[in-house]
Amino acid sequence: MTRPHAPWQIHAALAGAQVGFALYPIFGKLALATIPPLPFAAFRVTAAAALLEIIRRAQRGETIRRADRPRILLYALLGVSFNQILFICGLSLTSAIHTTILTATIPVFTLAAAVLLRRETLTARAAGAIGLAGAGALALLNAHQFEWSNGSFRGDLLIIANSISYSLYLVLSRRALADYRATAYTAACFRYGSVLIVLAAIPDLIRFSPSRTPPLAWTCLGAVIVLCTVIPYLLNSWALARTHASQVAFYVFLQPLIATALAIPILGENLTAKAVVASALILAGLAVSVARGRRGAGAAAVGIAAE
Repeated sequence: MTRPHAPWQIHAALAGAQVGFALYPIFGKLALATIPPLPFAAFRVTAAAALLEIIRRAQRGETIRRADRPRILLYALLGVSFNQILFICGLSLTSAIHTTILTATIPVFTLAAAVLLRRETLTARAAGAIGLAGAGALALLNAHQFEWSNGSFRGDLLIIANSISYSLYLVLSRRALADYRATAYTAACFRYGSVLIVLAAIPDLIRFSPSRTPPLAWTCLGAVIVLCTVIPYLLNSWALARTHASQVAFYVFLQPLIATALAIPILGENLTAKAVVASALILAGLAVSVARGRRGAGAAAVGIAAE
């Protein structure tokens, strides 16, 4: 059972989480200029796992019960391993603007996953939300001319796959969040999920030369670990167990707005008409999906995390 908390605490946690997630594509693109994607993901998750475990022990958090470990491992694969690999590889190929727009599909994909897993019924509103977000994603992908040779197209597909993986994590892990503290649960997911990422990164890690990496890249990696991973994941997990979708819908809209506003001056990216149309469709689908205002998959849907 979770203790009641003041509304401002939940709002502050959700706002802080979204700001952290919005900064990830910016810091990530700067670091990826000299750090390969898989080593970047390996550094991120192992450092985050270590920090989260330190925090868990300092708080004397509970350990995962043996009977729960297989399902927590599955959630870790979806929410950390596959999520991190797909996201960072996608970000390395596409723009930060495309990344943050497509990441906003997570709440709608969460609703779709809840319907497929029979946690929700397929209402007209749910179908409309899924349709709008799907149309936005297809608009950004140039659905009429799929070009696999285009790096940006491949990157966009990887970001969509990342969103689907994380959506499944949100739906399936909701019950586990009711059994464990946010710190203990998040630390376990990162601890289990980091193993596959490190194994996948070994060939690139062997070839990687830290001495050739400039201080800016290391600084951005450190910011990603602390500001865009540990803090947002903890805030997100904590709020996810205590909130209603109708209370936090506004904060989901912050992520693409912040990331786009920063990507233009910092990374020199351009906001195209296609991106504006896709963003409008996806955010419209998001608005419809969270407008139901009741606890369940809708509440999980608004907890965008990471990527």
